[in-house]
Amino acid sequence: MTVTDRAPDSDEAVLARFADASLPAGEREDAFHELVHRYQRRLFAVCVRVLGSPSDAEDAVQETFVRLARGAASFRGDAKLSTWLYRVARNVCTDHVRYDARRPSTPVEDITAVGTEPVADDVIGARETAMTVEAALARLDEQSRLLLLLVAVEGLSYAEAAASVDLPIGTVKSRVSRARVRLGELLADRLEADAPPARTVDRDADDQRPSPADLQTRGPPT
Repeated sequence: MTVTDRAPDSDEAVLARFADASLPAGEREDAFHELVHRYQRRLFAVCVRVLGSPSDAEDAVQETFVRLARGAASFRGDAKLSTWLYRVARNVCTDHVRYDARRPSTPVEDITAVGTEPVADDVIGARETAMTVEAALARLDEQSRLLLLLVAVEGLSYAEAAASVDLPIGTVKSRVSRARVRLGELLADRLEADAPPARTVDRDADDQRPSPADLQTRGPPT
């Protein structure tokens, strides 16, 4: 087997080279760039679907790699590096959404001018929907949540998702299927809880109302 035919090093091996302070700076830099090359596109795909803004997604990806660089030496390998990266990216996006929700987007002096315009209601409704989905996702176990994100949000195939988290493809399919069902149940429960109470009929009041026959007998009120 020639050098060019050699299988690429695992993510963990590349990260170990970057974290090895005894190696030349250039070799360590090349190792880090290799990880960026492997995951930049996939992480961006996740972040842009969560945040909706390409510029915000780029910032989130950059922050994810910054955290990778800072935590490289302490990476214990309890999970695959890909799993760790996706988890960090999701946390970065969540932090961004929470910060953006707390930051006023309209100057205080302009609030009265906004009033109850439909566009303001649309923004509030979109944020409430996003918070509802986020709350439901948070109730899934971490692995199911990650797999659902990879397949349903990033658009990875089951085979690609399985390779990313080092699980059999059958396990990924069943976990994603159960996660979809569970998420649907959680959202349905939340919507039912938020629905206004059903209007009750005052039967006593109905009994006191004159019937059409009574009206014909009595005539109009004087």
